[in-house]
Amino acid sequence: MPRILTQCPTLGTQVPTGHRTPALDLASMASPLSFRCPACQAVHSWTAEEAEVEETISLSTLRNRAA
Repeated sequence: MPRILTQCPTLGTQVPTGHRTPALDLASMASPLSFRCPACQAVHSWTAEEAEVEETISLSTLRNRAA
């Protein structure tokens, strides 16, 4: 299941929120949600409008690229 990412307001880097979603529709999630940032260790809040779903690549796609 893809991770939900947002930007750390302290460092400006993209970080995982600790949440995952099977759907690409973040608007259905309640927000704001809080998380401890793995980059700066502060607690941040994020909303569906600020977040994005991490792109995932299937194992078969990786194998085809390697061939």
